Amino acid sequence: MKINKTQLLYSFIFLIFILVMISIHNLGLDETLATTVDDITKQPGTYITLFTLFVQLITWIFIAMVLLLIWGSMLEALAPRMTKTVINTLRVLGRMIIIPFCVIAYLNNFPAFEGTLIGISALLGTAIGFASTTTMGNFLAGLYIMATRPFLIGDYIILPDSKTEGRVKEITVNYTKMTLPTGNTILVSNSKFLGQSIINTRTTEDHLILRKDQDRRFVYPLMWGANSDEKHAWAVEAIEKTGEEFNERLSEPITWYVYSRNRLDKIYQVNLASDSATKLLDITGNFMTALTRNYDEIRDKFKI
Repeated sequence: MKINKTQLLYSFIFLIFILVMISIHNLGLDETLATTVDDITKQPGTYITLFTLFVQLITWIFIAMVLLLIWGSMLEALAPRMTKTVINTLRVLGRMIIIPFCVIAYLNNFPAFEGTLIGISALLGTAIGFASTTTMGNFLAGLYIMATRPFLIGDYIILPDSKTEGRVKEITVNYTKMTLPTGNTILVSNSKFLGQSIINTRTTEDHLILRKDQDRRFVYPLMWGANSDEKHAWAVEAIEKTGEEFNERLSEPITWYVYSRNRLDKIYQVNLASDSATKLLDITGNFMTALTRNYDEIRDKFKI
């Protein structure tokens, strides 16, 4: 079995963590961590009390950092075999569990904070009732998106209601980060996704939640309009000519049809297929530019 560098790094970090835990026990720091403020105050000297509390604080911070490092290394080792969406979800959940656990473990050393978990649960329940509807809505919407997976990291999605489209770069509990066709990055509040239509250009399905899908396929519905008085044959020739120019950049030949028509214009839908959402960021705009140029050349040629 071949061992890569990531696995070696993870094993090394895990070994360090085990050695740290053994050292804590041998140095008696585990007894220090279990010492409450009542036990400390029985000892003479204010400086001893402050020093012991400081040692406890530093120790729990160190434990939290090591646990986060180990968790991150485990996710890096699993990344080649799992989807980016699952890795992102596990990373967020790991932070939500490890950090509060260490904070609660430290606060439980104070008599005033005994039963901290119950107290924090009650506090969060009260906060949910009085907190901002937008903030809590984003949080709950983020968890809902991670659970239902209407789109995954790496998908190219279109939001018709807000006239926004782009490649999904990251999903957090508060917002979703997208890369626009212009190359800029936009942060969309998760609650926005629950109140509008979402067009996911990915046509393939993940067979398993945890398995990394290597065969993704995206089809972008490019809408293009021409004047209703112009000949239909000109538009057909322009579409087919542009499709031939982009044939090497697309995973499949283009398909098209007349989407709608009225007395003012005709709307054509040209389907652009690609195996990468990143390629769509460049192809869509360039295809539209080339299509318009070819149409103008064909129209001018026949009007002369």
